[in-house]
Amino acid sequence: MRESQFGFEYSWSDLQPVRALAVTVLVAQLLGAAIGLWLARYPEWFDNLWAGGAIATSPGYAMGLLIQHRLKPGSLTENVVMVRRMGLIAVVLSLVGLIFPPFAGTHAG
Repeated sequence: MRESQFGFEYSWSDLQPVRALAVTVLVAQLLGAAIGLWLARYPEWFDNLWAGGAIATSPGYAMGLLIQHRLKPGSLTENVVMVRRMGLIAVVLSLVGLIFPPFAGTHAG
């Protein structure tokens, strides 16, 4: 793992010990983005795509924790810093996605 000016930076190889968690979150985001496009609550397609993916991040993280624990039981505790950071990012993205509606469609275009 390389350190960046923000304190952390992970590559796919760094995520190898918690690959199931990372892949589950990514799949949940893609499904959420597709659902967001399908529901089309906002006037712009990108707003729907982004909000759907963002909101799906926390549920994907929770599901990923369960899958990771079943596949490699000790990997979560061995990589607690990485898992904690991924969880914090998931919560922030989901919260931003939930408070996103007041800002949807207000960007200059």
